[in-house]
Amino acid sequence: MASTTAPQQPAPKKKPSRQGFEEYVKGVRHELKSPQTHWPTRPELIKMTQIVLLLIGVVAIYCGGIDFALSQFAERLLSRK
Repeated sequence: MASTTAPQQPAPKKKPSRQGFEEYVKGVRHELKSPQTHWPTRPELIKMTQIVLLLIGVVAIYCGGIDFALSQFAERLLSRK
């Protein structure tokens, strides 16, 4: 049995209003000034930065190794006669 209802059109997207953006910024400022916001101390910040940089290095070496291995494999596979 075929349905006779027309397909529904998606609702038009609303453009974000300036007032909504201003409310968002006010809310963010309020949250950042509240006593519940925890800002890291300088030693915490340095330690977290070192961890991030170390992880970036590990992931870069891992991705480079995988890339090298796959390129060597592809080269050997394609160079066979």
